[in-house]
Amino acid sequence: MIEAEFLRCVINDILSTEEYSLTGIAQHTDTPEDVVHEVITGNNRNPSFAFSRRIIELHRTVRPDVYQAIMKKIAGKYPH
Repeated sequence: MIEAEFLRCVINDILSTEEYSLTGIAQHTDTPEDVVHEVITGNNRNPSFAFSRRIIELHRTVRPDVYQAIMKKIAGKYPH
């Protein structure tokens, strides 16, 4: 359930950038549009791992700054 809520937030963040529409997300992740919609609305609380991975990969492309900040924080905690 937490994972589905996290994915819902990630998809909404992708949509907020206006780089992808719901249709664009579905096409890019090779997932039916209704499945993406079900995750957003909370009707699909158990999205597949493959779909989750593709959503995170897409999110990395539209919000690289977020992932760079995470990596810097990790690197700062565990210096060589």
